[in-house]
Amino acid sequence: MSVETLEAIKQQTAVLSRQEKFVLANYLLEQTKEEAATANGSHIATDDVKRRQLEWLKNNREKYAGQYIALDGDCLVGHGATIREANEQAKQKGVKNAFLVRVFAEETSVSAGL
Repeated sequence: MSVETLEAIKQQTAVLSRQEKFVLANYLLEQTKEEAATANGSHIATDDVKRRQLEWLKNNREKYAGQYIALDGDCLVGHGATIREANEQAKQKGVKNAFLVRVFAEETSVSAGL
């Protein structure tokens, strides 16, 4: 896009109301996030995906306690003693950006060192 085109767009936004500018700004931000995610091959987890991941963790916590797991949505694609092991299993299954996390037993408490 040329500098002239960008300046013309900026001038056109001057007549928008505060609310319209807010809507436009959010639209541009979302487009930028999607383009960045596509460019680096990752995806931004939706609320639904996050909910399914948490549900999977809740249902499988005891079975995988003490291990690292790799999820693609709510599908287990890798697990092991190290995060690298879980991630490698996921990559072998074609999942480049798995959700990786260490699973703790339900009764385990995690301290932030405070």
